[in-house]
Amino acid sequence: MTAAVLTVSQVNSYVKQSLDGDRKLQNIFVNGEISNFKGNYSSGHWYFTLKDNRSAISAVMFSNNNARVRFKPQDGMKVIVSGRVSLYEVTGQYQFYVDSMQPDGKGGIALAYEQLRDKLQAQGLFDAKHKIPLPTLPKRIGVVSSASGSVIQDIKNVVGRRCPLSEIILYPSAVQGEGAAEQLSAGVRYFNSTGSADVIIIARGGGSMEDLFCFNDENLVWAIYDSHIPIISAVGHETDFTLCDFAADQRAPTPSAAAELAVPDREELLAAIKAIEKRMENRAAQCMYREYQDIDRLKDIITAKNPERQIEHQMLWLELYSTRINAAVENRLTAEFEQTNTLAAQINALSPIRLLQKGYSVTTKRGKCITSAKTLKEGDKVTVRFSDGSVQCKVIKEAN
Repeated sequence: MTAAVLTVSQVNSYVKQSLDGDRKLQNIFVNGEISNFKGNYSSGHWYFTLKDNRSAISAVMFSNNNARVRFKPQDGMKVIVSGRVSLYEVTGQYQFYVDSMQPDGKGGIALAYEQLRDKLQAQGLFDAKHKIPLPTLPKRIGVVSSASGSVIQDIKNVVGRRCPLSEIILYPSAVQGEGAAEQLSAGVRYFNSTGSADVIIIARGGGSMEDLFCFNDENLVWAIYDSHIPIISAVGHETDFTLCDFAADQRAPTPSAAAELAVPDREELLAAIKAIEKRMENRAAQCMYREYQDIDRLKDIITAKNPERQIEHQMLWLELYSTRINAAVENRLTAEFEQTNTLAAQINALSPIRLLQKGYSVTTKRGKCITSAKTLKEGDKVTVRFSDGSVQCKVIKEAN
């Protein structure tokens, strides 16, 4: 009997039908390590190899299935997958078609959280240098949270008690489930685009890690990072941390605690204002005291520099100097007068007139005094001066 000749397509089709018809190869779970992981950016499908220490099998996970996987598969990661074994007829490749995937050991949500946290931290979204300080006294507080439930009411109660002048503006949003992350992001962007809030509180009253997973959304974290309005994250309870907590400018364990962070306490504020008023009063009193001291010093200076006082003072000195000058002049005149009398007496004693009065005379010839008879000759005319007048004489020589 001659064997039938089959085509390659017939062989591959037969093998595929055999594999697809084997119930033991349908809806099975396989444990293995991922290697050669590749994601097709156009189709969104994942291609990889599952292996253990002895064997390997090619695997594919189509985009409609991998969209439900919260973490990103990586080479070396151990996973548990479910699906079926079949054949890709075009290439004749035997492979595992994956319907679901979860990490072997750690839960998928926890792994996805850690992966995204590490990624965003490496990009600097959690750096302290990007944090914005909260305003001291916000007029408007934007709240992104559910419109129902106790969260918004708790925030209103705390703000109303601590700072009733602050206005609360609610942007209602789902806080869990499908579409929640998009609504939360829209709320943050709304307040930033409208400028209708001085501070934003994004809040939820706790829950399981699954319930809080929308607060770990990458787009929401970026919206918080890009916000120019300071944001307080109040998601979960004391021990629960979401990626929103890391990206926000402040983190509060509860919505009520977030409200306390957002606004100052009225009583504390009033006490602080009173303390400031007291310091201002004391400061003003000190300044007034110093000013009065300066005024008193200026009064003393003005009194000392008063022109009338200066004139009086100068008049006293002028009178003193005048008295001293008069006394000095009088003394000087007396001394001069006495000296003049003494000189006059001396001059008078030496005066030629006094000699003439004693009987002496003075003979002159042509205005020159004759001191020797030898200078005269017979017939010279001379003038003889006496004490009471003068006479003209003619010289007559006596015979020897």
